[in-house]
Amino acid sequence: MKLKTDNIFQITELEVSCSKVYKALMDEKSHSLFTGMAAKIDGVVGGEFEVMDGTARGYFLNLSKDKRIVQAWTHNQFDPGIFTIVSIDLEKTEKGTRINFNHIGVPEDSSGWLTENWKKVYWNRLKEFLEEKVLH
Repeated sequence: MKLKTDNIFQITELEVSCSKVYKALMDEKSHSLFTGMAAKIDGVVGGEFEVMDGTARGYFLNLSKDKRIVQAWTHNQFDPGIFTIVSIDLEKTEKGTRINFNHIGVPEDSSGWLTENWKKVYWNRLKEFLEEKVLH
């Protein structure tokens, strides 16, 4: 069986440092605070993660502190055994950080809802969480 897939590419600009973004994504407590859902994160290459109250999970393929996160990633709504690749590159800008996000190999039937979830549940909430904390 050949699986039809899509890629999701999104760019988000934040007015905080790359280190603050990296910490929010990789620290269990910060991750839980900005998503509002439980997270377990073993932040080393080969380490496992389980986020969004256990609906998304996988393991880390590559980590470069404050610069890059690459994951083998799956979701409870995917067929069993289906893993995708999530690549998050953090780029320093004049005003803060540009997040270059690429989700590769997403099953075609999940592409629509997942594209929206990344925006709503991750990037919008991360922006609010980090930029609000900086302002207060």
